[in-house]
Amino acid sequence: MLKDSQPSYQWPSCNDLSIVPNIEVNKILEFIDNNIPSFYPYYQSRKDSDRENRISDFLVHHFELCKIEQSGGFFPYRFSKNPTQPHSGKETDVGVFVMTRSQKPIPIIEFEAKRFSETSNNKEYVSGDRGGIERFKRGHHSSHLSVCGMFGYVQSRTSLEWIRKVNEWIDELSRNNIDQSIDWTNEKEQLVKTNSFPKVEKLSSHHTRKQSNDIITLWHYLIELN
Repeated sequence: MLKDSQPSYQWPSCNDLSIVPNIEVNKILEFIDNNIPSFYPYYQSRKDSDRENRISDFLVHHFELCKIEQSGGFFPYRFSKNPTQPHSGKETDVGVFVMTRSQKPIPIIEFEAKRFSETSNNKEYVSGDRGGIERFKRGHHSSHLSVCGMFGYVQSRTSLEWIRKVNEWIDELSRNNIDQSIDWTNEKEQLVKTNSFPKVEKLSSHHTRKQSNDIITLWHYLIELN
């Protein structure tokens, strides 16, 4: 019957105490874990550019295709490039929205993307005016969120080498930073590996946001594209 073919997903009630915190974010992260390993062959078979924004276009397209292929088109989230926020003009590279009319189109998780290559300013993964982690720490990105992420597009060397460098840069900031508006001394700022997939390393880190006096958790996916 027709009703048997309808999606079984039910939105949780706002008063449902059985729902664990961040359940929607966890569903997104699980979806990414399941599908990010297949991004490398897709990108290599179709790539026409090594530019960061173009790779992010491919990544969003890949996730949207995975939704259709695996769920018959029904998945209550939308991946989008450069999501906007009502009170910030600084956009991340990828955002995920809940597909419902009952709430505004504000992303429930956002991702910054950076290249690791011989021609990039690789320290921008961590710090600087365009620094990915720093923008999350300052609340320039995702000030309304407590869990976000980063995609690292590895175009030279290996993921493990860049993870080592990132942690060295964070350690250097924890010892030598003189900017009183940002704090890098929390020992959990360093990236810690949580999982490995084909061509992908997954890591986590926890960062102090001094302005709001709280912590943001970042999930890092370093994807080897070389």
